Amino acid sequence: MRYVCELGLIVLLGLALSACGGTLAPAATTGEGDLEAKGFVESADGKLRVSGRAPLFVSLKMLTAPPALPAGWELVAPAFDVTAQDRQRRPIQKLAALIKLRFDVPANRPVTVLVHTGNAWEIVPSEIDADGKLVAEVDHLTPYVAAAPVTGKSAPKITPAPKATVVTAPASAGDAQTALQNAIAALKGKQVKVTAATGYTGSLYVPLPDAWQSTLNTISASGTVYYGMYGAVNQAITAQAKSGASVGALTLLAEPKTAMPANATEARSSLTALFPGVPVAALTQARADATAYVFYSASGSTAYSAGYVTANGITLAFAMVGSGAYQPLVPKQ
Repeated sequence: MRYVCELGLIVLLGLALSACGGTLAPAATTGEGDLEAKGFVESADGKLRVSGRAPLFVSLKMLTAPPALPAGWELVAPAFDVTAQDRQRRPIQKLAALIKLRFDVPANRPVTVLVHTGNAWEIVPSEIDADGKLVAEVDHLTPYVAAAPVTGKSAPKITPAPKATVVTAPASAGDAQTALQNAIAALKGKQVKVTAATGYTGSLYVPLPDAWQSTLNTISASGTVYYGMYGAVNQAITAQAKSGASVGALTLLAEPKTAMPANATEARSSLTALFPGVPVAALTQARADATAYVFYSASGSTAYSAGYVTANGITLAFAMVGSGAYQPLVPKQ
C-alpha cells in the first residue's frame, strides 16, 4: 500500500501548529539509529518500530501534546514525530522508498494509523500483521499516531438465537474467510485481506447505526452470516440465503472516516473511489443533511445503497447491496 500526503509545512521539533488546532509540544527522543545499517529503529517503549533499508538516520520523538484528534477518535498508543536526516545530516521529509511503521496496539479492537497533514489528521491505509501489530507503509516523515473509534473498545457481541451455535473460524482459513473476501472484493474492486473472520447465527451487535441492526438480525434468521474486519478498522458483513426457497445475498461494508464530506457531490465522488463495484453514479440521492449523505437505487431483484452516516459520533462511509430475498432489507435512507 502506498500513502502520499502533501504537507503544507515542514514539521520541526517544537514548531507551533496554529493552523492545526493544536501545538506540537517539545518532544523527547525515544529512539534513533541508522535505518540502513540495522534495518529498523524502535522507540524505547517498543510502541513503534520503523523498518526499511533507506540510507537515513531516523529519530522517533514522542509528542506530549499532539494536535487534537477528530471527534470520536482516541489514541491507543503514544503519538510520535518521525524525522530523518540523510548522510549529509540534512533533514529529509519526502522519501524515495517506502518505510514501514509498526505500532503495538490493543488486541481485538478496530484501529488504524493516522497522519497529520499540517491541517488535519487523515487515515493511512493499515493492516494487522500476523503478530497482531498495526502496520502501514508511508513515504513521508511527519507526526503519526495509532488511533481507534471511541465506540470500538471491544470485539463485536454475538448473541446466539435459541439452540444456535456461534462458530469462529481462523482468519487464515474457513468459509467465513472465503465468503468475506469474495464479498468485499465485489464492492471494493480488489482483493482485501480479512481478519477476525467469524460465522454466526442469531444477533450481531456492532458499533453501527441502529437502523442497520434489524437488518443484521433478519438475515441471520434465514441464512449463513459472516462478520470480519479489513483494513484494520473497517467492518464487513455478508450473508447467503440458504433457507428453503429463499435465495439471495447481502453485503455491508462500513469504513470509519475522520470527517464528513463537505457536500453531496464530494460524498458521491469519494464513494465512487471507495467502492468501485457499486454503481454510485447511477444511484438516486435519498438523503443529504448534516449527519448523512445516502444514495439508493433498486433494479429488478437487486438494490444498492451507499453513503456517509454518523453513528455514535463516528463518521462512517458505507456500501450495501442486497439481492433476492434480501433486496427489501437494503435501507433507502
